[in-house]
Amino acid sequence: MLTTLRNSSKNSILKIIFGSLLTILIISFGMWGTEDLVGVGKKQSTVATVGKLDISAKEFYSLYSRQTEEIRKLLGSSLDIQKSREFGYVDRALSSLVNRALFNNEALELGLSVSDINVRDKILKDDAFKDDLGQFSELQFRQLISESGYSEDTYVEGTRQDLAREQMVETIRSSLTIPQIMLNKLGEYNLQERSVDYFVLNIKDEKVSKFDDQELIEFYNANKADFMSEELRNAETLLLDAKEYAKKSTVTSDEVELLYEERKEALIEPEERFLYQVLVDNDQKAKSISNKINPKNFEAIAKKDLGLVNEDINLGWNTKSELPEEIVDDIFNLKEGEISPPLQSGFGWHIIYVSKIKERKEVKFEEVKDKFRNEILFEKGKDAVYDLQDELEDLLASGSTFDEISKILEVKILKSNLIKRNGEFEDKKKGKFKDERILRTIFNQKLNEEGNIIDTDGDEGLAISLVTEIIPPKQLSFEESKNKILERISLNKQTEKALKKASKIKEEVESKKISFTDKAKRLNLEIKGVQPFSRILPDSSVLPIQLISKIFESKIKDVNYVKRGQTEIIIAQTAEIKNDLVNDKSELKEFETKLKDDLTIDLLAQFSEALRKKYKITINDDVIDQLN
Repeated sequence: MLTTLRNSSKNSILKIIFGSLLTILIISFGMWGTEDLVGVGKKQSTVATVGKLDISAKEFYSLYSRQTEEIRKLLGSSLDIQKSREFGYVDRALSSLVNRALFNNEALELGLSVSDINVRDKILKDDAFKDDLGQFSELQFRQLISESGYSEDTYVEGTRQDLAREQMVETIRSSLTIPQIMLNKLGEYNLQERSVDYFVLNIKDEKVSKFDDQELIEFYNANKADFMSEELRNAETLLLDAKEYAKKSTVTSDEVELLYEERKEALIEPEERFLYQVLVDNDQKAKSISNKINPKNFEAIAKKDLGLVNEDINLGWNTKSELPEEIVDDIFNLKEGEISPPLQSGFGWHIIYVSKIKERKEVKFEEVKDKFRNEILFEKGKDAVYDLQDELEDLLASGSTFDEISKILEVKILKSNLIKRNGEFEDKKKGKFKDERILRTIFNQKLNEEGNIIDTDGDEGLAISLVTEIIPPKQLSFEESKNKILERISLNKQTEKALKKASKIKEEVESKKISFTDKAKRLNLEIKGVQPFSRILPDSSVLPIQLISKIFESKIKDVNYVKRGQTEIIIAQTAEIKNDLVNDKSELKEFETKLKDDLTIDLLAQFSEALRKKYKITINDDVIDQLN
């Protein structure tokens, strides 16, 4: 709603309207103290200096840790700095922070300033600091910035610099003008839509002759490395499960009631109204429209008389807080199905149609008490697990065995024997290994070497594993491999035959010996179609990218084919070529926005290179190397 209203307003009016909103945000910050949001933290040891700005070791390590989180989960262990250098993670994090500092230096030199109000506004609206109910959480704010290595002072100053940098970047972007002739030509190319008819050949339907043993033996000898048994491992895992500790915890009624009271206001579902709007810039036009508009013709008149599009008219569900203050009471006094007279706000003259109403709903304690009790129990379980982490690390450091630690801490020990990399057990009756993170850890550890303490799947506890035995892959004999050999060689021959058939179909259809539809019927195959797609929005869910590229190089009625996966060949005929989208103003406008975004990225990359020559950059590798 606010986005639509903003787009319809003038800058001077916008400042007046949003002044009251900013006041609310300032008051909100008063709840957790504005004194924490003033000043800059003390200079820390730096990994780099860019112009007048330092990049602190904490700042670098925070970004580096976030960027390597996925690889850490994948491997089940952290990468040391040396390995990270080899994989490019150190350079990636450092380059990102250096680029940011370069733009911040330029923003400082240009004298771009950002008010405290704007900084508070940015932080309060950051989704990272909102709780499950979408409300700003002071606790979450403090916790997250602390975990990321910031003090409140340094985080606020960083946000101020980011906003100044964004001003500069937006200036660059907004100054871009794409000549209309270029926009039209690029639009014609990128927005051109194509649709196809296709059918699929199943490779495994192709008949191939039987193979004698000599042919199978020759294939086996030529591809021996493909016929190995799987590596098996035996492992022990200490499992600190938060759900188990939750069972040992208790929750009082007072705790549940306290949580309810804390969230009570946020649990209220305010009254909402589904609104349609006509917004004009003068009262005469508003009166003229008001005299002839009704619920049945509302959208038609808005589009025909005013040239509005759906996103201008349909405002969706709105609460009181999402509407301009001057007209909100008038709108919420309307009944379902009613249309307002012209209402004036700082944005212009509004005519509002109330399509539907959702009444205010307050969630009662009885409705949520069980959910809150379980939530508190689980949090206590997690707290208990993390409280044990230091004790677990001390016991491991003292040389205690997993069995000893299991008894001392009363934690579960999971013994997995003859497990495969994919989580299957050699003994199929055991089913599958359930925790992916633990499994990856087991197969990335050395023999008899404890892994790192890791979070389990779903972050529901902690685990540490020890690989007690590794059974390496061994060469399978010809007899052991015979079924796989037969499967492989058959698939190769079937694929070869199916590709020849696809080539012949293409030749027959394009030479007009038979239509595409009739060919599909003769093969008893179903013809399917896909929605028209463009170069910028191809439908790769059905059609492989390789095939889509061929389709855009073809003419109507041309036939193309590619292999899809291991067992299918998809054969498609270009059925239609449309250029309607380039004539759609909204589509062309959207394309222009995307084009500007892409050009902005290119310009910023070049600007960054220019700034590298302007500002001195010093990298302190010694500090980085000490961050292991």
